[in-house]
Amino acid sequence: PWKLPNKKPIVGLNTGCGGRWTSRLWADDNWIVLAQRLKKAGYIPLLLGGEQEYQKNLRLAKASGALYFGHFSLPQFMDEVKQCRLIVTAVTMGMHLAIGFKKPIVLFNNIFNKNEFELYGRGEIVEPDYDCDCFYTPVCPNNCMQYLTVDVVYAACLRLLSRT
Repeated sequence: PWKLPNKKPIVGLNTGCGGRWTSRLWADDNWIVLAQRLKKAGYIPLLLGGEQEYQKNLRLAKASGALYFGHFSLPQFMDEVKQCRLIVTAVTMGMHLAIGFKKPIVLFNNIFNKNEFELYGRGEIVEPDYDCDCFYTPVCPNNCMQYLTVDVVYAACLRLLSRT
């Protein structure tokens, strides 16, 4: 295990979703603005992801000022998640780890039935404000994630962080 900076609460931003279900991706500009807002509010935004997100997270870190240490083995990734006060993620391994570690979670959902998820009172499911029928599809023809705003995600983050 290794220690992340802990002078301020860390918010993990899990920016990817794997290569198969790209319909769940949120725009880079949204991640940048969210990280900047969290940083301005006194939190440490930490970019999370696997090998597929490496280049993306380098760009996001440079543009937003968020921390990014790279991609790691599963045990190290788990350790990063454990040290976060809150996790923002789509339906990914990061989601499962956050739930398992009893972390508050802001969960992006656009292609699954939100009633299939149990966050155990520690999270919020946020969805695009768009009536889309891309359920269970790897690619959304409407790019409905563009209708999930930074304002909605940031407000969910603040609500959950105020409870920790």
